[in-house]
Amino acid sequence: MADPRRKDDKVIAFKEKQAQARRAAMPKPDPDEERRRSRTNVAALVLAALLVGVGWFLVRQLGQSARMQDCMMSGRTNCAPIEVPDGK
Repeated sequence: MADPRRKDDKVIAFKEKQAQARRAAMPKPDPDEERRRSRTNVAALVLAALLVGVGWFLVRQLGQSARMQDCMMSGRTNCAPIEVPDGK
């Protein structure tokens, strides 16, 4: 009967050799490629933030419009808020 520990040691050694071979086969990182990737990531983040901001603005505007329509549909005449300047 074979010793299971010995078999496990062989498997572990084989996997370590595979990992070393994969690391050796990987290309070296190119600084220009890293810089371009960083710029792309920043641009994507800015675009995502812009989309979230525009979405937030649209949701607020649509909500305000819906409240105004609900007020008008209920027959009220004083739906629009009137801005009164301060008398200071």
